[in-house]
Amino acid sequence: MKSKLARLDLRLDSEIKTLASRASALVGPKTLNEFVVQAIREKASRTIEEAEVVRLNSEAFAAFQAACESPEPANETLTAAMRRSRMRKQERVNNRGSEQPAP
Repeated sequence: MKSKLARLDLRLDSEIKTLASRASALVGPKTLNEFVVQAIREKASRTIEEAEVVRLNSEAFAAFQAACESPEPANETLTAAMRRSRMRKQERVNNRGSEQPAP
């Protein structure tokens, strides 16, 4: 399946363009456009991974795993929050039923 192409227009400082052109020439027979696309893909992937992936050392992971296996009992604040959440869910269910037209 062919992906749809989208256009991205950029205005660059001439020094940045020169830097990108030099780097593009150093990595082989790539056009400046191919080099920039690859650089964006790599940087975007790293940025997303850094934002979405949590890395723990073995000690922190063991503590996390122990907490998951033996959770503390819910305190009053958590219990109240769960109660409010259940009430809101029930209200949404009730409101959906009342929005449907009568037969």
